[in-house]
Amino acid sequence: MQLTGIRKSLVGFFLVVFVLLAAPAVAVTLHPGDEAPNFSLKDIDGNKVSLGQFRGKTVVIAFWSTWCSRCEEELTFLKDSFGKRNDVVVLLVNQDSEKSVSLLRVRTVKEKLGITFPILMDEGLALWDGFGINALPTSVVIGKNGVVKMVESNFYWASPEKLIEAVEQG
Repeated sequence: MQLTGIRKSLVGFFLVVFVLLAAPAVAVTLHPGDEAPNFSLKDIDGNKVSLGQFRGKTVVIAFWSTWCSRCEEELTFLKDSFGKRNDVVVLLVNQDSEKSVSLLRVRTVKEKLGITFPILMDEGLALWDGFGINALPTSVVIGKNGVVKMVESNFYWASPEKLIEAVEQG
């Protein structure tokens, strides 16, 4: 059976869409081996937090939003995996500030999940842009020496193992 031009175009279109949806998104600016740029953001309580204050510790930065169900999966994983460790710092960078989401909503998610990590508000998406993030959730693991160990977008099935491995390499 021969496909008409329209059918061929439709098949091609759906193949491209399928490949794009199946492929994990990647951060476009920050890569493993790069020196992590220092930053300073306010947390949800108004305290200033900077990456530099955690030099000598492994840092996991999780970019997330309150509307993102996959983000909740990752935040729960981070809490369960690193919540009791003193050698790992987890910073949660919230993207809701661009949508004028109230801090009450952010705090509600924090309480619902039992999160104790600092939640930083990325107003103006400065850190999002500086790190080249293009998907939520995205995790960045920074070694004790300030060098990026891993950048992982979307929290796929293999993400937990990759995160743990990158943190252990610290």
